[in-house]
Amino acid sequence: MLNLGSSFRLPKNITRRDVMRASLLSAGLMALGPIGRRASEASGAPLTGHKRLVVINMSGGCDTLHMVIPVGLAQYSVQRGAITVPSSSALALNGNSLYKLHPSMPRVQGLWNSGDAAAVQRVGYPTANLSHFESQDIFSYGVRNGFGPLGINPSGWIARYADLNTSTPLGAVSVGFGRPLDFVGGTTNPLLVSSLAGFKLTGTGSTNARLYRIEKARSILQASSTTGLASEAKSALSSAHDLTSQVATALSGHTTYLSTAGVTWPNTTIANRMKDIAALIQGGFETRIFYTGFGGFDTHGGQGAASGGALPPLFSQLDGAIGAFSDEMKALGVWDDVMIVVITEFGRRTGVNGSAGTDHGHAFSSLLLGGAISGGSSYGPDLTDADLTNSSGYLSYGVDFRSIYKEVLKDHLGADPIPVFPEPLAIENVLNFV
Repeated sequence: MLNLGSSFRLPKNITRRDVMRASLLSAGLMALGPIGRRASEASGAPLTGHKRLVVINMSGGCDTLHMVIPVGLAQYSVQRGAITVPSSSALALNGNSLYKLHPSMPRVQGLWNSGDAAAVQRVGYPTANLSHFESQDIFSYGVRNGFGPLGINPSGWIARYADLNTSTPLGAVSVGFGRPLDFVGGTTNPLLVSSLAGFKLTGTGSTNARLYRIEKARSILQASSTTGLASEAKSALSSAHDLTSQVATALSGHTTYLSTAGVTWPNTTIANRMKDIAALIQGGFETRIFYTGFGGFDTHGGQGAASGGALPPLFSQLDGAIGAFSDEMKALGVWDDVMIVVITEFGRRTGVNGSAGTDHGHAFSSLLLGGAISGGSSYGPDLTDADLTNSSGYLSYGVDFRSIYKEVLKDHLGADPIPVFPEPLAIENVLNFV
């Protein structure tokens, strides 16, 4: 049952059955969390000049030496053995003889060659950790040496950004990635959804019945009188209703838009998540940071080479999702406002293991994509034969991942990066990719 406290007064014309209908919705509403700020106000059309960051997490620790391939190094094929991608099969990058892309990524190749994609080499953090969980936490918190020395409470970097720079629950959104620590610990309440289609108020029955219950609950809230904490609860419930309705409208409008837009989306996990992000952009929400990703990149065995194995189909799915997303953003006229950063929690060892795979490593290559970047280049320290043959088998970091985010915040989103990433960096990079 809805329980807003003793100071909550229902209007006299509301029946017991009406209250029961509204109660069916309460669990779904409150699952949204304490939405203390005003509801989002979608414009119904893409916001132009509104800068956006999309973070795609390749969860599991991606072997990015298999993605941005240093074919120009003599030691590449020596170290990679059975999983070597032949240079003749890899995709050439304009003006770059050192690197090529995996053959499963022709859409990214096209973006690179048109100046809308780039890579940052040797991305990592100090004193690398080989644990998935520890490394994921470091990337999520944006802090390496603990919060104590910084004098702040534990929180994710996106939570800190949202607290300082967004005014509604749609300021930062996670799609299909559970509850990332990136969003935890702030005072605001960013939107976390498994999918837009699944973001709805609870209740059984037909669509019409659910819509009726939504409208009935809204009428109860609008007609009720409240004070104190009950008034705050009413405000939160009303905001949740408004937010849910606007998201549903955006999803419906996006379906209609795609019927004539000429954009084809693959039916893969990551493409469906990126399509939801596109729906929010097309619907005119004010979101600044989107976070999504997919898994399967922990390839200790059977990794594959140019084709076959575990990695090529994952790269193909990523490529298809990015390609469709770029097509839609260009059609909407907002591609120049978008930046995509592709990350993973760590790279892999430089050499192949005995199971035709690669084991946990340290640094990796991050992809940057979008009309907002200065693309067609490789940023950070280039790989060398010595990097591939060092006795540890680990690729050492030369670019702190926080340097990438800080540059995005400052030069793309127009936000102060220092409160978001307050920890001093051992290596402070200025990459100038924006």
